Amino acid sequence: MRHDGLVLAAFFFACVQALAAGTPHQPGSARNPHSEGSGRLATNSHLGSALRLAGAARAASPEHECFSASQTREKIAARKLAEPFRLLMGAARHFEAEALGVRLCRHKEQYIYEISLLRTNGRVIHVYTNALTGQILSAKNAK
Repeated sequence: MRHDGLVLAAFFFACVQALAAGTPHQPGSARNPHSEGSGRLATNSHLGSALRLAGAARAASPEHECFSASQTREKIAARKLAEPFRLLMGAARHFEAEALGVRLCRHKEQYIYEISLLRTNGRVIHVYTNALTGQILSAKNAK
């Protein structure tokens, strides 16, 4: 199943807008769609409380942190990191898949790009590259 270029472009545009409007994403956190971009978690259920606790526990962990679009631009300039778009397109060619997105994260003291790709069979591949050198570190779902 091949996606139309316009659908992919609309998806990418929506992701960029969400990143620009929101707070830095912490894995495991959720945003209340009624809070108009405030970044607050839903508090109207026990699930919201559980997510808040899980997000706080993960946010307190200094081992893994992902950055917003503006933070990513700052880190690229300050640390002379590889251009994410070039790595995204290179990974798409290497794995013969469509590019979905890329984000900059810090794992312990190493900066990495987490790249998401979509194969024609619908499988999503996650590729992890060194943000300084561009070298592929690992890939999940690549086979």
